[in-house]
Amino acid sequence: INTNSPLKLDVPMMEGIIQMSSKGQVVVVTPFTLSGAMAPVTIAGALVQQNAEALAGIAFAQMVRKGAPVGYGGFTSNVDMKSGSPAFGTPEYMKAQLVGGQLARRYNIPYR
Repeated sequence: INTNSPLKLDVPMMEGIIQMSSKGQVVVVTPFTLSGAMAPVTIAGALVQQNAEALAGIAFAQMVRKGAPVGYGGFTSNVDMKSGSPAFGTPEYMKAQLVGGQLARRYNIPYR
């Protein structure tokens, strides 16, 4: 399930969480945040947004069915300010992945 950044879970994604959680299927909530585009320009700020979006989806899955299996996902990177396109394979992306994994570990939720 992908969030619609910034800070929105739209109807199709919410319906997906309802359908999957109610049947006991794993729901992995993966925000797609790009710092400088749909998230704060700093990686720290973008990670705060990623965390809020992921936890919102995970909390909703637990509202649908207590104990529903969930996963914490994340794709946070930066934007090439010259072209406006997502930048892949950057140091910022790797830092965000490492921090995302540590947040998931802190919450005791599998990370993808």
